[in-house]
Amino acid sequence: MYLFDSFFLIDLYEKHRSSLISSIARLTGCRETAAELAQEAYIRLLIHDNAASISHPEAYLFRIGRNLAIDHQRNPFSKVESLPFDEELLCPLLQPDELAYLRQQCDILLTAIFSMSEPCRDVFLLRKLDELSYHDIAARLAISEKTVQRRLVQSMLHINRYISFYFY
Repeated sequence: MYLFDSFFLIDLYEKHRSSLISSIARLTGCRETAAELAQEAYIRLLIHDNAASISHPEAYLFRIGRNLAIDHQRNPFSKVESLPFDEELLCPLLQPDELAYLRQQCDILLTAIFSMSEPCRDVFLLRKLDELSYHDIAARLAISEKTVQRRLVQSMLHINRYISFYFY
């Protein structure tokens, strides 16, 4: 399953754009219409509410394109709803300085996580990454729920102190 970030969508677009347009053009008989419908398919994939549930985004993209082509064939007078072009629209990709800053923040956070004691780190990772409940963490680590709470508080305080040293 994918979370659709900008890099993934750009890669998907570059890899499958021409084949998607060709596939749609076979159904519509018009390459220009196919290009518009392909663009609409990418937009619909981008704004899909439950992107995490899509296990094969390429196939899903082609299905969207096929459905749009069929809808267009049923009503050729319908125009694909286009979004207005905004001159001030920012590039979705991060700028180099933003990317460097985010990498620095990630490095600091990872260092903070790996500098805490192993018992606190285990509880923190199980809670924050695996999203386990206190009860499940306690069962997995064979400790009490109260100990889970105490270690989680200790780990959060550790991270807060570590990060505040770099950012405040």
